[in-house]
Amino acid sequence: MTRGGTIVVRDNVRFDVAALERWMAVHVEGFRGPLDVAQFSSWQSNPTFRLTTPRGAYVMRRQPGGQLLKGTHAVDREARVMQALEGAGFPVPHVHALRTDTSVIGAWF
Repeated sequence: MTRGGTIVVRDNVRFDVAALERWMAVHVEGFRGPLDVAQFSSWQSNPTFRLTTPRGAYVMRRQPGGQLLKGTHAVDREARVMQALEGAGFPVPHVHALRTDTSVIGAWF
């Protein structure tokens, strides 16, 4: 079902929302749950999600599951570029956090 360009999270990219919420509470300044997650319906090479709380919304990009070719699906590179552009005064989304291991949701995000 579509909700403003989003759908229910597809089975192949489903993750532990409670684990993400606990992680965000520690690592994202001002974050407070509860967290509602929907997946953006248009295709992206990195699955992209709308994370909604009573206080606001976030966008999360994560690597897809499975074996990845070196240099592909580099959410860390995306985050570094956006942080550099923001620092130079360009209007880009603020990067709240980056996780470069799979222990929280099974992928980098």
